[in-house]
Amino acid sequence: MKVAFVYAGGRETRLEAARLGQGPTDFFYGAIEFEKAGHTISVHDLNLRSSIPADFLNRWLKGRLPPKTRVAEIVAAGRLLRPLRACEAVVATSSGCAFALGFWKRLGFLRPELLGIHCGIVNCQHAPSPRRAASGILRTMKTVLFAENEAAEMRRQFGVEEMFSAWFGVDESYWSPGEPGLSRSGVLAVGNDGRRDYKTLLDAAALLPDVPFKIVTRLQLGRDIPSNVEHIHGDWKTDSLSDSALRDLYRAAACVVVPLEESIQPSGQSVAMQAMMCGASAVMTRTAGWWGAEVLRSGEHLLEVPPKNPEALAAAIRQASRTGLLARQALLAAGWTAKGFAKRLEKAAGG
Repeated sequence: MKVAFVYAGGRETRLEAARLGQGPTDFFYGAIEFEKAGHTISVHDLNLRSSIPADFLNRWLKGRLPPKTRVAEIVAAGRLLRPLRACEAVVATSSGCAFALGFWKRLGFLRPELLGIHCGIVNCQHAPSPRRAASGILRTMKTVLFAENEAAEMRRQFGVEEMFSAWFGVDESYWSPGEPGLSRSGVLAVGNDGRRDYKTLLDAAALLPDVPFKIVTRLQLGRDIPSNVEHIHGDWKTDSLSDSALRDLYRAAACVVVPLEESIQPSGQSVAMQAMMCGASAVMTRTAGWWGAEVLRSGEHLLEVPPKNPEALAAAIRQASRTGLLARQALLAAGWTAKGFAKRLEKAAGG
C-alpha cells in the first residue's frame, strides 16, 4: 500500500535517524514499521502558519469547531491534499490532524481511506454544535484508539461505532536495558502532558529526603521544590534532551514514576513503556484511563497507587526501588511494541 502519515509537527527532520535506528520510532506511530514491511510511506508535518484571517476565524468559530482543532490546521491540511492524492490510505496521528483532514474528506476533496488516531477528545467540554461537527467528521474516517478505555464514551458522545484499539507500544529495539550489571539509583519522572500530577510527586519526594529525584519536563513545578529534587528541562519537540540521553536516565534509575491526575484518557503510556523496556521498575497512578490491565499486573510488573496520595506514592517508590519489578518480557509477549502497534494499525487500514 501507499500510506501517508500526517503529524502535528516535528517528524520530517527526525525521519532519517529513525530509519537508521539512531532514534526511536515510537512517535512515528507505525510509519517506519510500515516501510520495513514493504509498504510505501510518506511523512508529512502540518506546518501551521499563523495568519490574521485564521486567528480571526478561530475566535469567530470558537465553540463550533471539533475538539483540538483550529482553522490553521484545516488550512494546513488543505495544502496537503495534492500530495495525498496518490495514497491508498492516510493516517492522521492526532485528533487535530484527523479532524482537519476529515473536514476536507467530508467535502469530497480527500479520496484515500482516512485513519484518525484519537486520544483525549472525550475529556473536552463539548457544546452541542462542536459535538455535532465532530460526529459528522468522525463518520468520514476509521477511528483508532491507543486503548479501549475511551471506546464507550466515544460512542456515547459522538456516536462512533467502528473503532480499532491499536494498543500503543514503544520501539523495543531502541529502548533496551543496556549492558548487564548497570547500577541503578534514584527516582525519575518524565512527561509534559497536562495529566501529570507533579504536585503529588513533590509531596512524596518531601517524605523521602534521602532519595534523589529527577523530573524531566518543560512544565513549571512551582517554587517549593524539595532539595532532593532536580528539575531537568525536557521537550521532545525542541530536542532539549536527546533520546539517547533520556535512555541513559531510564537505564540509571531504580524507579520511574508516572504521577497522573484522574482521567478517563489513557495517559503515561510512552514513558511507562520506555522505562519498562529499559529495565526500570515503574510506579503509576491508577486512573479510570488505566490502559495496562490486560497485560501488566500490579505487584509483579509495576506498582499502582491511587490519585492524590503522596504517602501511598512514597511507600510504592520505596518498595519498587528495592524490589526491581521487570515488565519488558510481558510487553514483548503481548506485542505492546512499536512493531505490534504497526501490525494492528495495518489491520485497521485493511492492509
